Amino acid sequence: MQIDYIIVQAGGKGTRLEHLTTNKPKALVPVENLPMLFHLFRKFPDKRFLIIADYKKEVLREYLSCFAEVKYQVVDASGTGTCSGVRQAVGLLPAHTPFMLVWSDLILPDSFAMPDEDGDYIGVSQTFPCRWKYENGELTEERSTEFGVAGLFVFWDKSILADVPESGELVRWMQGKAMTFKVLGLAGTREFGVLAEYEALEQAKCRPFNKLTIDGDRLTKEPADAQGEKLARLERKWYEAAAAMGVRNIPRMYSSEPLTMERIQGKNIYEYTELSFRSPKWYRLLNTLVFSLVYAAAFVMW
Repeated sequence: MQIDYIIVQAGGKGTRLEHLTTNKPKALVPVENLPMLFHLFRKFPDKRFLIIADYKKEVLREYLSCFAEVKYQVVDASGTGTCSGVRQAVGLLPAHTPFMLVWSDLILPDSFAMPDEDGDYIGVSQTFPCRWKYENGELTEERSTEFGVAGLFVFWDKSILADVPESGELVRWMQGKAMTFKVLGLAGTREFGVLAEYEALEQAKCRPFNKLTIDGDRLTKEPADAQGEKLARLERKWYEAAAAMGVRNIPRMYSSEPLTMERIQGKNIYEYTELSFRSPKWYRLLNTLVFSLVYAAAFVMW
């Protein structure tokens, strides 16, 4: 079975990720310094993606236009719930074309492979808990790890979803239709639908497409791929120009190849939960942002 299309359910406000989705959809929340959605892009670079979006969809479009290197189309969802946008996305598929439907907060393991045999498949978690389970050919709203419904499906033809409602919970609708599936094991898959799972990540967090190494009071940033290299060149030039202009209150640079600088004790701005417009910390961050924009503009002109 040749699968050329992937529908990504990237809708919803991502409220369980709390402050991480204040200014962006959950599909762009970084995991291991790469937006969750881009893990799918990396794993399936030759596929065509239909990305269902609603919350902060303008942010998603702008980000994809800058960084996505796959063939994709954003689908503006109508309705609510996990059914939202599915019928619209399915309507864009050619007839008699197998496809995968997957939630954007799943990070698939290196071992995952598309099924070879024809048929309809349901991804079963095996190693992490889910609210629904699929066992003995039945969908049940019962928490399960071994048989959990993880939010990944493969369909032989789009006709099976022809009458999916505009709103509602997709798995509940499938239960009402008494759908049956072949099982596709998802052992090793990671789900980042809630804040606790994200905060359990142990590695240092930095901008997407970078690799970060900390050695005492020194921090080294290296590009992780071609996109990261483009960003790294601009960042190195910015720091070099700022240092030449005598700009203060920036980390001390030790080298530019790779970019090694003084380590600053702090967080990414999106990780702060206690900020308000009246707080001193907010003013400092705002001043830093304005400062960066001014000098970035100066560097471009220079």
